[in-house]
Order: sequence, then structure tokens, then C-alpha cells
Amino acid sequence: MVRGIFITGTDTEIGKTFVTAGLAAALYEKNYDVGVFKPMASGANRNDPLSDASILKFMANDSSTLEEINPFQFNEPLAPYVAAQREGIKVPLEEVIKAWKRIRYKHDFLLVEGAGGLAVPLGENYLVSDVAKAIGFPLIIVARPNLGTINHTLLTIDYAKQVGLHVLGVVINGLNEGKIGVVEETSPSIIEEFSGVPVLGIIPYIERLNRNKIIKVINERLDLRVITNCLAKKMDL
Repeated sequence: MVRGIFITGTDTEIGKTFVTAGLAAALYEKNYDVGVFKPMASGANRNDPLSDASILKFMANDSSTLEEINPFQFNEPLAPYVAAQREGIKVPLEEVIKAWKRIRYKHDFLLVEGAGGLAVPLGENYLVSDVAKAIGFPLIIVARPNLGTINHTLLTIDYAKQVGLHVLGVVINGLNEGKIGVVEETSPSIIEEFSGVPVLGIIPYIERLNRNKIIKVINERLDLRVITNCLAKKMDL
């Protein structure tokens, strides 16, 4: 039995790692045995303390190795499939699933972070959505707060539903609380109205990686009950 959530985004540089790491840290502090997994990353070495894998490991206090957390990494900041091609590497979907199976029972709960959005190519003939489907967890979609987010978020939700993925909720990330306008005030309710998917919370922009501050923000700004209720449901994968 394995339980967890797959975190995706409406775009790249949307704050998926921040949200995933923050959730992992907040759950860990609530005594959940939580692990993290980011199958593919490009643009940074996993051993860099500021890489996605290192941040996830640190925030989750995960005992897994960086190689287990992030088994496939590429040098250039491109879609993983493109970055891998340019390095002469092929990563079949089967290899990603093997890496997943090696880590999935190391913890009671797993938070899995995708790369970019659901339609980002990860390898020949498969996308992020294919990995999400293979893992089978419900989705949290991370979205930005400003103009255009309604369109991007509704498209992502619609695509997820089309390919058979369940969307648990949306997290709006990176709100500049000093510049809140009509767009920022109205977008969450419009997203909920037109998608039927709840906005689980709105996270303000945080400039520095401070574990305690991020945990405090996650606890105050996100509806963790929805997430913990989801984690309480056992899934036979």
C-alpha cells in the first residue's frame, strides 16, 4: 500500500518545488513519514544544495539518497526529453517506473514532483502526464497568481481530466501581497467556478528558503485537511 500526491504546475518556474518541499516539511512536522520523488530534473546538478532534489530532501528530512529522489538529471534547462537527446541519453518510461518502484515503499507517504506541466515531454512517446498516470496519485496543480492564470489553470485541469487524472486541488503560489489587484482577488473563485476544483490555498512570495517560515506559511495558508484526508486513503499500487 502506498499513498501520496503528484504535484504539477501550469508552467515551468511556477514554484512546484517550493510547494512540494513546503508540504513535505509541514507533514513531517506533523509526524507523517513522508518522502519525496522528482523523477527528472534539468538545468542543475542534484548535488547542488540549491537543486530541486537537494531542497526536497532537506525540507522533507528524507533519508533517501539524492539519486533515489532524483534518478534522472540533465545539464541544460530544457524539457527533459530535449535535454536528454542533446546529451545522447534515452530514458524509457519503464526506467522511470523502475526508479519509482525502488523508492515508493521507503515511506508511508510520497510527494512526487513533475517537471514543468503535464504535457512536458520526458522521453520518447511519453509525457509528465504518463508518469502521473502510472504512479496513480491525485494531483495538486500549482498556479501563478497574476493575469493569465485562469486560462492556464483551466486548461491544465481540463487536460488532466481528459487523460484520466484526478485533480485534488489548486495551489496559487507566489502572491505579491503588496500588489494585489482585481486579478489576484478574483482568479481563485473563477477557477473554482469553472472547473469545480477547489483552490486549496494562496501562498505569498517568499524570497529566501527558511524552513520554519515556510512551514508556518503552509500551515496558515493551505487547507491541509484536504491533503491529510487524501493521504489517509490507502491506494493499492
